Amino acid sequence: MARPTQAVINLQHLKDNYQLAKGYSQKAYAVIKADAYGHGLLPIAQALSDADGLAVACMDEALQLRQHGINNPILVLEGGYDEEEWLAAIEHDIEMVLHHQSQLAILLTKSHFKQIKLWLKIDTGMNRLGFRLNECHDIFQQCQHADLNIKVVMSHFACADDLCHEKTLDQFQRLDEILQLQKEFWPDLILSSNNSAAIIGWPEISDHISRPGIMLYGSSPLIKKDKHDHLLKPVMTLKSQIIASHTVKAGETIGYGDSWVADKTTRVGIVAIGYGDGYPRSAPSGTPVWCQGSYLQTLGRVSMDMLCIDISEQTEINIGSEVELWGQYVNANEVASLCNTISYELFCQLTPRVKRVYKK
Repeated sequence: MARPTQAVINLQHLKDNYQLAKGYSQKAYAVIKADAYGHGLLPIAQALSDADGLAVACMDEALQLRQHGINNPILVLEGGYDEEEWLAAIEHDIEMVLHHQSQLAILLTKSHFKQIKLWLKIDTGMNRLGFRLNECHDIFQQCQHADLNIKVVMSHFACADDLCHEKTLDQFQRLDEILQLQKEFWPDLILSSNNSAAIIGWPEISDHISRPGIMLYGSSPLIKKDKHDHLLKPVMTLKSQIIASHTVKAGETIGYGDSWVADKTTRVGIVAIGYGDGYPRSAPSGTPVWCQGSYLQTLGRVSMDMLCIDISEQTEINIGSEVELWGQYVNANEVASLCNTISYELFCQLTPRVKRVYKK
């Protein structure tokens, strides 16, 4: 019998979340970088075959998609690292982000680079990737002189998850000003700004191509709960089974470091999942799980292959009972908050030994 730990991926929920995202923009490029946030790059790409486009972090991810017959437009968010990758973009018809003078220097060396569909990234305040605002005029002039194929001007919001932070509107205004200034010379230039948080939380910001990421996988990107949260459908359900049970008396401890001490007689279920599977070791005692219609709690430290839960009041729960760690009943954001992280990390850190099961 195979180890019962698995991540069940609901592909219909994925498609529904994509359609929700697309409803806010003319087009939406689904962000499926980092193995589709731990959900599986190829199955997710195949399920999103009707998407306007797909966005990945690097050329390796883009080429993997092309090699497996994915024909959607593909955007590489970090652009090319060297000339070889820019040449690969031509060969495989891959759209590229241009965000640094060192990249532009490569593109200016050969005339055939003007075939590449480019997204010019402007740093409006994230201070990560992108040309500085005071560079933009010169950069556009260089691109125009070389007849480069700039299709989109883009930026990335730093604080869109916080609906009280005015920086998001300031960033958008700066980006839109750049777009309007260049319209005379680039009349077909369009704008891409909205990530998941902006799509859901900032309806007053309208762009031409949005880039939904975490919302595709059913997790809210916002710091605080929002009325739109319930519209997102969880895509991943992480689950396992109880493989043993026993009873401890008051005063006895559970797990490494004796971090949890029983204050009464407690029936304990041992679940076959741990940090070796990617479940966070930082999850404290009391982290919620779901088992046979009840919310239960973890006990003690998470081990590499196992964790303990309190099943004292559930006489019907025993060996073989299924336990949900997050998904349909347990919100991944709640687990992430208890672990002082975000759902993005929970999804991405699942290890290969967790079998992905795809449900259409």
